[in-house]
Parts: sequence; structure tokens; C-alpha cells
Amino acid sequence: KDPLVSQLVNTLMRDGKKARAQRVILDSMKHLQKKTDSTNPYSILTEAIESASPLLKLTSTKKGSKVAHVPTPLRERQRHRRAIVWIIDAAAKRGEKTFEEKFAAEIYDVSQGVSAVLQKKLQLHKQALANRANAQV
Repeated sequence: KDPLVSQLVNTLMRDGKKARAQRVILDSMKHLQKKTDSTNPYSILTEAIESASPLLKLTSTKKGSKVAHVPTPLRERQRHRRAIVWIIDAAAKRGEKTFEEKFAAEIYDVSQGVSAVLQKKLQLHKQALANRANAQV
């Protein structure tokens, strides 16, 4: 029922196997609940996705013979999608046994502020800040 969780399930889904993606998320939430001793792991999930969501994206445009990177604001759904994809990619590179454990550990790290996903967001915001002069292009 939560639009953020359904977006997460749809992003995680491969080859139309939605029930499998839902089971992966459910198992991940169980692992996250054990890890944090929290009664509601979905609040941790939404908090982690919100904190990993970038505000801007950089689009490339040609300005004469040069390529200019223009910072462009993202809508809320686009922001969440970027954060979800980054978290899934970072979870896939982790060392735990199953993907459910990897995903839960990555969500936990994002909520604690020690994930590479947050570094990626910070790097993107720094680039956007450096290229803010191109915003009027």
C-alpha cells in the first residue's frame, strides 16, 4: 500500500517476478528488524531512502563547442528511484551470503550514515554546486 515500498519492489523486480521481489523485501525487513531491534523496519527503510535521495541531477548540454553540465532538480519519485537503484547496487557489492542480508545491511548502513551511497549523493551535490553557473543554460 505504501507507494515507496511498491516503487522499491518494482525496481527490484526482474523478468516480471513481482512475488519474488516482494519476498526479498519482506525477508530483508525481517533481517533489518533483527539487526535494529525495531518494531517497524519500514520506517528505517523510508528514512534511509529519503536520506540517500539526491536533490539534483546533472544533464549535459552543448554550449558552443563545450559540453556544459547543467544541474536540474528532480521530482520526488525520480529522487527515490535514484536512491533505490544506488542502494541496490551497493548492496549487490557487499559480502554477506544472501541478497536479503546484503540489502538489510546496506539500509542499516545508510540509516547510520556510513554507506557509500551517501558519499555518492554528496559527490553529485558537489558537482552540481560547482556547475551552478550553467543553471541558466
